[in-house]
Amino acid sequence: MLRIASATSTGLVRERNEDRISIAGRRTLEGPAAEWRTEDARQYALIADGMGGHARGEVASDIALTKLEAMHHLLFEDEGIKVALRAANRAIYEAAVSNRDLFGMGTTIVGVAIDDKRCHWFNVGDSRAYLFRGGRMIQISQDHVPSRSGNNRYDHSITQSLGGARFFTEIFPSHGELVIAEDDRILLCTDGLSDLVQDTEIERIIADHEPTFALDRLIARCFELGAPDNISLALMRPETNN
Repeated sequence: MLRIASATSTGLVRERNEDRISIAGRRTLEGPAAEWRTEDARQYALIADGMGGHARGEVASDIALTKLEAMHHLLFEDEGIKVALRAANRAIYEAAVSNRDLFGMGTTIVGVAIDDKRCHWFNVGDSRAYLFRGGRMIQISQDHVPSRSGNNRYDHSITQSLGGARFFTEIFPSHGELVIAEDDRILLCTDGLSDLVQDTEIERIIADHEPTFALDRLIARCFELGAPDNISLALMRPETNN
């Protein structure tokens, strides 16, 4: 059994929420964290962060998830991940070319595809995937950011995205595979969380609380720190049927 929780919030500064979350095709709405359990061994989770400062980031993130939902069967293998993400990238550029109001729109993407104990992770941009194991949390995704921004938590420059450039640019996703155990947890999030809350604090909140409460607490913590960006999170936890 897989236990899944997700939540998204506009935050305190942005006028609209450009993030999008899909849990096996089920979109997450603004508000308190939602949670459900599934016995389906094959599940996937995606978070897209529409790029602030570009045209209609929420359109780019929605196009990315819609394309990946349609091609989700490819997300369970390394080569398929690259094919699907590159198709989403091209779809965003094609939409931008057909509508001048959408020119320059882009989005990051982070996701996992879980098949029983096998978990494929992937990302483009700086939205993150973390593995929580044995009381410790480690980042498994790779931030696509300039080397000069490595010591600046608030530098939003990225070196790769789906869309976002003046002309079509191919992407080279980061991806990998791991085996998950019953006590593991996988957290996906946008930089609305990771830029504000230290990894050690995220780790403690996840360790101390049940999934929905943990996500609501993390969003509340972002609000305490000013919540200048949209915040989106998804938490997956395998469990044994009792």
